[in-house]
Amino acid sequence: MKRMKHLGEAAWILGVLLIGLGVALVTKGGFGVSMVVAPAYIIHLVVEKVLPWYSFGTSEYILQGVLMIALWIILGKIRPKFLLSFLTAVIYGYVLDGWFWVLGGSAPFEQMYMRIISLAAGIFVTSFSIALFFRTYLPQQVYELFVAQIAKKFGKDTSKTKWVYDICSLTVALIGAIIISAVFDDIKFTDCIGIGTIACTVFNAPLISLCGKMLDKFFVFDAAFPKLEEKLKF
Repeated sequence: MKRMKHLGEAAWILGVLLIGLGVALVTKGGFGVSMVVAPAYIIHLVVEKVLPWYSFGTSEYILQGVLMIALWIILGKIRPKFLLSFLTAVIYGYVLDGWFWVLGGSAPFEQMYMRIISLAAGIFVTSFSIALFFRTYLPQQVYELFVAQIAKKFGKDTSKTKWVYDICSLTVALIGAIIISAVFDDIKFTDCIGIGTIACTVFNAPLISLCGKMLDKFFVFDAAFPKLEEKLKF
């Protein structure tokens, strides 16, 4: 079968749109969010009590901005190209808030069957979008950039570095969820960390691999604009 080519840029656009939808659907499930976005979600729940405009999407790109600054400090120099990853994070933040608007807000669905469907669909859509991101040369979010650059600096395996990063994110989220659920009566621990978090952890990796194999069967994600690819290489 002849595969469609030159889809590197299209993969990035679709990936940004779908990652926002996936995170929104998992959140609407009300069973907890993935460990990667959990710290930003917890910060959002607290700050929005004082600043109502402080959305989940806003919390996401601000936290990624802080992470990028930390990366510059660790690497010992500022790399302007990293700002492109932050730009991706900002776009993703607005897309995420846009999906919440389409879905009627960030509060979980009332019907249990809708919550279960939302969680399952969110996990699949998130995995599919990450598989798309893995196939584009355009800047990914700061989360992925941080892992890749730290692994490169210290000569470590990227997968193992990602595992350590995920464990650190989960630890921070667990501590944060315990604290805010104890301080605020209207926030439950399971609003942040729950069976949905476990499901994301268990199913994301195999689904990303499966989606990637299916994508590679029908499409080739080379650059439609090779000169742009050359300029954006880190």
